Amino acid sequence: MIIGITGTLGSGKGTVVEYLKGKGFTHYSSSGVLKDILAQRRAPATRENLSKLADELAAQHEGGILHISHQMAETAGIENYVLESIHRMSEADYIRKIGGKVLGVDADMKTRYERAVKRKEGEKDNVTFEQFVADTKREEEGAAGMGPNIRAVLKSADAIVMNDESLEDLYLQIEEALKKLS
Repeated sequence: MIIGITGTLGSGKGTVVEYLKGKGFTHYSSSGVLKDILAQRRAPATRENLSKLADELAAQHEGGILHISHQMAETAGIENYVLESIHRMSEADYIRKIGGKVLGVDADMKTRYERAVKRKEGEKDNVTFEQFVADTKREEEGAAGMGPNIRAVLKSADAIVMNDESLEDLYLQIEEALKKLS
């Protein structure tokens, strides 16, 4: 099974991925690959730079960065894997084209900001609440035009989990989503 993960900033996509890894799925991180490329270019891994690079790769490959991860999985003979993270409708369409399903993750804005600040994943999380809201508007609502539109992808998701409660609740929701996606 191929699962493409989409979700709002700080919603807990990584927590969902860790759970799925515990169920035997292999994880391919789009942001990890993008960060590696930016490091090779000696560019900081800001949300803006990650997004620009994702746009560049989307222009080069159907599925953009996901194409590269999918090829890695196929070459390794892996059947059950997670492609994280889907930001554009074209990426969701690609996931479905290769036989996958899209799983959405969401939570309320304040909770997401607090999580993002706590996780401290480099420069992308070292932001004020105002910058977080601006990043949200740009990435989640399609404010960048043809670029990211996470809300549209969430609306098209094959299943959605809400990560506003306990981990136990989230895990139960993931199990229900897996049944729905199978």
